[in-house]
Amino acid sequence: MAATRQQRSSNRGRKSSRRAWLMPAVISSLMVLAGGGLWAGYHLLSQPGRLPLRVIEINGELQRLARDDIQRVVVDNIDGGFFNCDMKQLREAVVAMSWVDDVSIRRSWPDRLSMVVTEQVPLARWGDNALINVRGDVFRPESPGPFTSLVRLSGPQDSELRVVEFYQRVIAGTSARGMQLTEVELDQRRHWWLRFADGLTVSLGRENVDHRLAQFFRVFPSLVAQPTRQPERIDMRYANGFAVSWRETDNDESGGRELPVEEQA
Repeated sequence: MAATRQQRSSNRGRKSSRRAWLMPAVISSLMVLAGGGLWAGYHLLSQPGRLPLRVIEINGELQRLARDDIQRVVVDNIDGGFFNCDMKQLREAVVAMSWVDDVSIRRSWPDRLSMVVTEQVPLARWGDNALINVRGDVFRPESPGPFTSLVRLSGPQDSELRVVEFYQRVIAGTSARGMQLTEVELDQRRHWWLRFADGLTVSLGRENVDHRLAQFFRVFPSLVAQPTRQPERIDMRYANGFAVSWRETDNDESGGRELPVEEQA
């Protein structure tokens, strides 16, 4: 009798032991099957021709860019379906368009590309054939002609942001005084030049430029006080003053010569 009870207890122990290792094995098998099914499904859907991107949605405030042109670039650069389209390559192709500043692109199930395009906003001209924005990024539209009224900026390679930042300091002062600035140049020697619509050229040199600019704004009203005697060139590179070259007029005894003007800094 006791032996029978012991045998029954042993059988129950073996059954419990089998259940203990059988359940994890079943769960692992199901997970492997599920993972394999997901991989097979993804592999099937990512094949060329599967789930093509059919709808292109273009958003953004666009004035210079045409949505049709953007769509053509997108269509030409779609190289796969929903899962395997190269989004980096697609974005680079859109950003390469001359008036595109930035673009964000996302996929929406099952066949839609949604993008938000940010258009370039020109701050000034850069050289003769390009435009520049407030971050110092240069871009080259097909026809910069409509922007000839913008101030012309120029400088050596990699000086774009430096020139933009200085231009913004200059334009704040010239606008407040009703002066029409036409050009800011940083030449190869790193000397700064300002040019104005009335023909005035100002040399600021390469040192203490902000101080010299402030001096120029301070003395300028007195230099143009006489309508018959207007400055043509002002050189602010002197330690304690500046030099002025006057425009030649019938009553101008200086004859257009450059005359130094001493001033306490």
